[in-house]
Amino acid sequence: MSEAKKKCNYLPFVMWMILLMFFVYQFIARSSFPTVLTEEYMKYFSLDAKGVGALVSCYYLVYTFVQIPVGIIVDRYSIRLIAAVAASLCAAGVMIFVATQYCYVAGFGQMLVGLGSAFAFIAVLKTISNWFPPEKKAVFISYTISIGSLGPVIFSPVVAKIVEKFDWRHIMMIFSLLGFVVAAIIWIVVRDKQSTETTAVPEEHIPLAKALKILLGSPQIWVLSFFIMMQYAPLSALADLWGTSFIKKLYSIDGATASSANSMMYLGLAVGSPFFAHLAVRMNSYKNPMILGIILSAAVFSIVQFVHVPLQAMFVLIFMIGFSCGAMLQYALATVGFPKAMLATVSGFINMSSMVSGVILMPSIGWLIDLSWDGKILDGIKIYSVTDYRVGFIAVLVALLMGVVLSFFVKDKSPTTD
Repeated sequence: MSEAKKKCNYLPFVMWMILLMFFVYQFIARSSFPTVLTEEYMKYFSLDAKGVGALVSCYYLVYTFVQIPVGIIVDRYSIRLIAAVAASLCAAGVMIFVATQYCYVAGFGQMLVGLGSAFAFIAVLKTISNWFPPEKKAVFISYTISIGSLGPVIFSPVVAKIVEKFDWRHIMMIFSLLGFVVAAIIWIVVRDKQSTETTAVPEEHIPLAKALKILLGSPQIWVLSFFIMMQYAPLSALADLWGTSFIKKLYSIDGATASSANSMMYLGLAVGSPFFAHLAVRMNSYKNPMILGIILSAAVFSIVQFVHVPLQAMFVLIFMIGFSCGAMLQYALATVGFPKAMLATVSGFINMSSMVSGVILMPSIGWLIDLSWDGKILDGIKIYSVTDYRVGFIAVLVALLMGVVLSFFVKDKSPTTD
């Protein structure tokens, strides 16, 4: 086999890895810093629980509602250019966030992070759809979610340790500069299929109006979108914001230990995603593993919310919540039967739906926590009790139970079809 042929064979995997690096970067930006630095944000920006929930949800607000435009853009233009620019926007947003004491400017920074991050997962999904065979699609998507999830698992406890000795703003500024390095690597390595595959057949262009009509006219898409919104609730609510503060208060432990416990959710997701993807292939069903996952998630979350278990058991339970969230096979199932020319648009719509949970739940949980607050203040900061957090988490449990009901309305497809 010639060197050129070998390079061609390795190119899809290399590009997937490079875009995956960007996906991990934005995962850390959206999860590790907010969940570890919740109290620092409150002090630095003079915010209460509702305020910090609104600040962090600025990311989700933009990330969520640009997903369809992002999908349309990725379907039509160069992934290389788009991903490089997106990574730069993400890095610039982190820089703006730490360069100001004004919460509104910081919110704008969060929005830039959300805008850049919005392209990360969709670019990976489009690359998988373009370069890998149908039977590998669900598996590689699961690996993407799995590896991306390891970012917060590894980085969150590191951030918690580092900020005990160094200014958290300096750490975030260094992280921002790293994002520009990621953008440069994307530009150097990633290529578009048309420029590297001489035998590639150009995708048929589908007019925007027609694509949206096909997408929004599918009952299956609507069921899957609401389903994933509910299934993602523990990740957006606990793993990305409130989990560390809750565990820290519940066990009266330091932030690093609480962060390690909370990050078990992403470790569970990293293990659960490939498990449920392979289970779907083995069962020749997307639907059954998804039902199993959402029921398990609701059951375990109810224990975490209402039962005071030993800290070691909490590590296991948080892991199990993340593991059950790995049954998010909606990304793979949603694209079955749609033309390749609109797969990124379909993926964007599903991804948008998953992030809606963060837009709604982060400030809603903060509002419920404030509603339950008994009025205690220390050094000008509201002090919340374990009960306050448990009241707030009722919103998550309700979402999961709604997801259980929705899961039975999914129209099943075979994982081997495209």
